[in-house]
Amino acid sequence: MSTPATQRTDLLDALRGFALFGVVFSNYAALAYWLFLTPEEKSALPGSFLDAPLHWIHMVLIDGKFYSIFSMLFGIGFGFFLAKGNDGLLRFYRRMFILLIIGWLHLRYLWNGDILFLYAVLGLLLPLFRTVRDRTLLITATVLLLMPLAIDTLNVMTDDAFDPGAYPRDMADARLEERGLTKLEMRHTVLNGGMHEFMESRKITWLWRMENLLVSNRIPKVFAMFLIGLWVSRRKLFVDPGAHAPLLKRVLLVGAVIGLPGCILSHWAQENLEELPLAEGLWETFGYTIGVVPLGMAYASGFALLWTKECWLRLLNVFAPMGRMALTNYLMQSIIAIFLFTGLGFGWGTRVSAVTFESLAVGVFILQVLWSQWWLKRFQFGPMEWMWRSLTYGKVIAMRK
Repeated sequence: MSTPATQRTDLLDALRGFALFGVVFSNYAALAYWLFLTPEEKSALPGSFLDAPLHWIHMVLIDGKFYSIFSMLFGIGFGFFLAKGNDGLLRFYRRMFILLIIGWLHLRYLWNGDILFLYAVLGLLLPLFRTVRDRTLLITATVLLLMPLAIDTLNVMTDDAFDPGAYPRDMADARLEERGLTKLEMRHTVLNGGMHEFMESRKITWLWRMENLLVSNRIPKVFAMFLIGLWVSRRKLFVDPGAHAPLLKRVLLVGAVIGLPGCILSHWAQENLEELPLAEGLWETFGYTIGVVPLGMAYASGFALLWTKECWLRLLNVFAPMGRMALTNYLMQSIIAIFLFTGLGFGWGTRVSAVTFESLAVGVFILQVLWSQWWLKRFQFGPMEWMWRSLTYGKVIAMRK
């Protein structure tokens, strides 16, 4: 069995690597442009008879849970920087500014589903909470997690007068109008065009991401998970999970009992929106609010509990190299998808059903696990991690082992 110090690193890396599976499985539905097809277009694709069960798995078991785990891990990482005193805090700020640039480049020029930019912006606020008491951290996180329900309720009560995504959506629509394109026409140019068409589309798609972040209330959700991660770091739950097994078991049980029905309700409400008594998806918001984070926390707790078992530790540790190169692998998932689904490569976007793009997502993940293991046998850091670390410390860090 690993020592507690090793467990802290390996367990969190393995959990981060595991979370990347949910990220690629979830994101490829959008990267393959399948999410934007009409029901008729989806049903015409080969293998579409599997769309319904795969979409159920995606929405109920995957969607939102793994970015929640990722966000919690981000907060845990901040807690480690705090443990290094003022030097660690200054280094954290430098890391966030560098991540801000990386995230913006990813968002603006590669994929509008980027999460790094938001992480960096919100990460700059985390030091404000470094002296906040544990109880206050959890209360604040709970309030933030409930905010989406309050915001969507207010929007319904005011007949959409309170629409947080209106401004970036109007900007995007204006840019489309300037080019004389509809969304469908622009999508067609991306799927069938070259570099010029792809880069032109990036001038607009990042605005849709801003709209999505605001409409989906992603900002309070992510920051809430940052605060929960900071609390977890203080309590050292993942330093020695065996010592905290009773608490982790409670989180697993409560999270599954509340989270799974909540996620089922959210998915059911989304599929039956017109038949529900409350308009504008409030049932979906309610299910998502009570479902996603509890189920994500159940996943993380279950992972940590399995980590304490010798037979499971060897298996789960396979994900650790993937997690140590999380930034590199996250960006690679986008680059590979661009090659698979746009005119810069095979152009398979809108031409493959769920069973195909999810199979591709699993294949990409397996290849990344193997590649990460190969790479870290030879180098200390992943390529992007090495660059990030070198810029943070202001010097070139030795990369080879």
